[in-house]
Amino acid sequence: MKKTRGFSYIEVILAMALFAIAMLAIIPTLSQAGRNISFAMEAYDGHLQAGRVMLTVREALINGTDPEEMAIQHASGRFEFSVWVFGRYAQEFHTIDEPDATVAVTGTNIAVTNHSSTIVAVVWGDDGQVVGRAIGMLYS
Repeated sequence: MKKTRGFSYIEVILAMALFAIAMLAIIPTLSQAGRNISFAMEAYDGHLQAGRVMLTVREALINGTDPEEMAIQHASGRFEFSVWVFGRYAQEFHTIDEPDATVAVTGTNIAVTNHSSTIVAVVWGDDGQVVGRAIGMLYS
C-alpha cells in the first residue's frame, strides 16, 4: 500500500503565488467599479435635484408666483442651479455666477410653440460641471 501525503511546502507557496498574481489582475477592476458607482450616484442625485427644481419652477409659473424665489427656497443652499425658461414665460435665473449656457443646454431639444414654455433646469457640481439636467414643458 502506498502512503498518501499532503501538499509540500513548495506546492503551497506556488499556489499562493498564483493566487496573488490573479488578485493583482482583479484589483484595478474593483477600483474602477468603485469609481463608477460613485460617479453614477452623483449623476443620479444631480438629475433628481434638477427634476425637483424644474417641477418647482413649473408649479410657480402655473400658480403665478415668483419661480426664482420658489426654486431658491426649494434648493435652500444645498446645490447650485441654473434655470432657463424659453417661450411664453421666457426668463433665466441662477444661483451660480456666469453659468456656461452652452454646456448646460447642449443636447437638449427645446420645442417651444406660441402658447407653451420649455423649462430647462441644470444642477452644477462642485467642480463647475453639469451633474444633472431636467427639461419640462408648460402649456397654457
